[in-house]
Amino acid sequence: MIEEIKLENAKSLWVELGKCHEKSNSDEEILYRGHSNSEWELTPAILRPKFTRRLQDSVGYSFNSEDQAWAEFRMLRSFIYNCDAAGTPIPNDSVKFRENFLTDKSFGKYLPNLSIWPDEELFECLALAQLHGLPTRLLDWTTNPYTAIYFAVSQALSQPKWESGQELAVFVFNKGPHLNTYRGPIKILRVGGSVSKNIVAQQGLFTVHPMEKHEGESIVIKNLEEYLPPNQPILKFTVAIQECLDLYELCNQFGFNAARLFPTADGASLGVIEHESFVIAKQRNLKMENETSD
Repeated sequence: MIEEIKLENAKSLWVELGKCHEKSNSDEEILYRGHSNSEWELTPAILRPKFTRRLQDSVGYSFNSEDQAWAEFRMLRSFIYNCDAAGTPIPNDSVKFRENFLTDKSFGKYLPNLSIWPDEELFECLALAQLHGLPTRLLDWTTNPYTAIYFAVSQALSQPKWESGQELAVFVFNKGPHLNTYRGPIKILRVGGSVSKNIVAQQGLFTVHPMEKHEGESIVIKNLEEYLPPNQPILKFTVAIQECLDLYELCNQFGFNAARLFPTADGASLGVIEHESFVIAKQRNLKMENETSD
């Protein structure tokens, strides 16, 4: 269940999320995720229609659950082999690790019980892949609400234009005690800074969507909130997309920007691009306001 809370402006969103953050402690750890479009659902990239259709087109028939798991396995293995070609190390690498988890034979252990896919030994590799753009069944979250705002704003500024009535959203997920690694069937995944220093800068972690056990049947896809008890809703704070301009300035004022959250030269470059996008979006919005007033 998702409970939506509509807010009037950037400042009110900033303040309300700050109040949520104050409640986060060892008994109630709160996670945040930002979207530039409030209509987007809490579904991992690999399970969104865009990617499931692409996978099905690659084989020419509708996927069942085994096919979906096999496709995810092959994509992760290809990512790892491409890391080898690029000279990029992967987490937990060893000859034994590859024999136990990356061979066709090793995949067979999932077929009698698809619910054990993916194996926890693969989680850190999946996190690395997710952080570098590969669609997986992970969703990115942060323990800092202002980082979530930054990502929603960054997405909004990268759009060439905004849809009429579009709203920006920040999701607030109370996962319970800090040491909890599950909320219902949803796995809470933390990885170390050795996987990526972006994780440290962004105070990031992941949720892992479970694999539904339906051998021979079409894949079952649910949004994250559908796995949670109905009396523990995820909050969705929304505000008009135009407020991303004021939110961008608030983020920069308090140091939530690309240079800080992606602490490499890539982050520095992204910061320049985002500022240019902000200037363009501000001019576009001002023009629209003038046309409306006329």
